[in-house]
Amino acid sequence: MVTIPFGLFVFIALAAITKALKYDAEQAAFNLNQNQTATDPLDYWGEWADHEFFPSPPNWRMPMYSLFIDRFVNGDPSNDNANGTQFEHDILSTSLRNGGDVKGLQDTLDYLQGMGIRSIYIIGSPFMNMPWGADGYSVLDLTLLDRHLGTIAAWRNLIAEMHRRKMYVVMDNTFATLGDLMGFEGYLNESTPFDPEEHNVVWKSEMRYHDFQQSDDELASCDYPRFWDDSGHRMTNLTDYFVGCRDSEFDQYGEVASFGNYQEYERQLSKFAFVQDRLREWRPSVLAKIKHFSCMTIAMLDIDGFRIDKALQVTIDAQGAWSNHIRQCAKRYNKDNFYIPGEIVSGNSFGAIYIGRGMEPGMAEDNLTKVVSSDGHNREYIRDLDNSALDGGAFHYTVYRALTRFLGMDGTFAAEGDPPVNFVETWNALLQTNDMTNAYTGEFDPRQ
Repeated sequence: MVTIPFGLFVFIALAAITKALKYDAEQAAFNLNQNQTATDPLDYWGEWADHEFFPSPPNWRMPMYSLFIDRFVNGDPSNDNANGTQFEHDILSTSLRNGGDVKGLQDTLDYLQGMGIRSIYIIGSPFMNMPWGADGYSVLDLTLLDRHLGTIAAWRNLIAEMHRRKMYVVMDNTFATLGDLMGFEGYLNESTPFDPEEHNVVWKSEMRYHDFQQSDDELASCDYPRFWDDSGHRMTNLTDYFVGCRDSEFDQYGEVASFGNYQEYERQLSKFAFVQDRLREWRPSVLAKIKHFSCMTIAMLDIDGFRIDKALQVTIDAQGAWSNHIRQCAKRYNKDNFYIPGEIVSGNSFGAIYIGRGMEPGMAEDNLTKVVSSDGHNREYIRDLDNSALDGGAFHYTVYRALTRFLGMDGTFAAEGDPPVNFVETWNALLQTNDMTNAYTGEFDPRQ
């Protein structure tokens, strides 16, 4: 998006808007789009002028520190109440913002570098959230930086200083989940059941997403993506279940809780946790905009990687196509090992569909020597190397569950395809069932 008026209701639509708003100089310090004449989101663009982009590291096996900027250090108190509301900043509250910002992180780099940290994963999207949205996971716009964290100049100062210290930055990418602006007809006060024919949308206020369009119009047939189940096998029995769809850039099939017993395709097509609207990323027009906005983030800020939030809720072919595009984009900016890990909350069987070229259980390789000798080009995979989806897991719940079981904290709890608790057996099983080939080099390069 190009610009919007400032304040709490920064996304209020004064009429039924069907195209992006015009450029406004008031937002220039936060807007990654620098094209003042753009009206089509695919014409948005910005690039860090007169800047030498920092190259990727030869490998990503290094100490990485994860942090929420808002919960870290407050380096610029003037942006604590950036929207001027009473629902914004409270240092004693767990629900509102604490005041941490980009300037505070930059001021703390001596401390982090002194601990041996080589890369920082910034948890939560840097883009515009609601005033109280401290965690950064309810994004309202994919090109406008959150005023509470800092300007484009502040972000560039931070990243340039990190690169001067030979440190790297990985940003969160929410990909297809946004904020909580949409409800479903008849279910505003209760959870919405999954319906393959989709639901009509009821907007919760006058606020709108201006770069993506919603419609309740019905299409008789739609080109649905491929789906896999939690055991890691392709689902081929849905052709009569999914036929038509709404002519919308949002999925309108219903809602799912953060955790629960759902089919994997229900998680991929539903509003998440009742509070995160879902883009229809498997629709070409939507995926094209997500690709474009992500590439523009690299061009404007010189970041070194994206961590995909809730990665397994992105349909796999869209994830592979996006990763391919982003790697090519990053190469234009001196990065030949741009890092794309993702959150893997399932068991190992389903997670393996997303790592690298993707592997179903029957594609596992028992010979570990063959796995690590870069002889994998003759093995069977779901996708080709160019469309490798994730470089690794961040965070990989299979490993979490193994650790909690090892410590006796979680009984016998496990998910489909999880390896044994013994750490050696766990690592060997991950090697056998996941493709850990670097999509740039074609070499074995584990980055779990």
